[in-house]
Amino acid sequence: MMAWAALFKKDFRLTRTIFLVGLVINFLVLLLSLYLVMRMGDSFFIFAPLLIIILFHIFYFPIMLFISLKTEANQMHLFLHNPQSATTLLLSKVLNGLIMMVVSLVVLYMMASLLIIPRFNLIEQYWTDTWISGLLIFVHIMIVSMQIGVLVLFLWSLYHSIKHRIGRWSWLALLGAVIIKFRIDAYFVSFNLTQWGDLRMSFPTFQIEPIQVYVGEYLYHFMCFIGLFYLSVWLVDRKVEK
Repeated sequence: MMAWAALFKKDFRLTRTIFLVGLVINFLVLLLSLYLVMRMGDSFFIFAPLLIIILFHIFYFPIMLFISLKTEANQMHLFLHNPQSATTLLLSKVLNGLIMMVVSLVVLYMMASLLIIPRFNLIEQYWTDTWISGLLIFVHIMIVSMQIGVLVLFLWSLYHSIKHRIGRWSWLALLGAVIIKFRIDAYFVSFNLTQWGDLRMSFPTFQIEPIQVYVGEYLYHFMCFIGLFYLSVWLVDRKVEK
């Protein structure tokens, strides 16, 4: 347990500066929103900067993961010969990035509440749909970000596994891996293999058509995440063996 805690702390230190910079950016976005309040008064547009930065968090986890992995690449021999298993090494980085993203999103949601509470009359009639849609946006940002992040992890592992074998052609192999991944996704979509377990998300006060999603899609994304993660672990383990 102590070894895991030490590993997690080490991974946190690798991205601590970027994490703190992100929190500062969140605060600056809040100041921008407050400035819009002064210029525009009570208007839905004052929430636009916060909404934009929240949606940008789709790339938060992949960026954090890439920075952590890139730092490890500078001392690759130490990373590969760490006494911890490859599963533990990579899982620590994944959890570290996810926790940072959740903290940053929670901070933004709290900032949004500072704007909403004094102007509750603006959204009172939309309140139920607003908080439900906010929760769904939170969950789907996490899902999309995790999908992109685990692909980054796999490509990093693949690159370091083959770069000494095929040299400069490694980048072509990475491009091929990305194409194959998207072709597999397209195959599942085109044959409706994930379109089962119908779920409809209705927001009547927004006056929009119900949004249709499927349990199969969520299960497919979860399986892709697990599959790419363990492929990354396998590639790292093979690198250590050599």
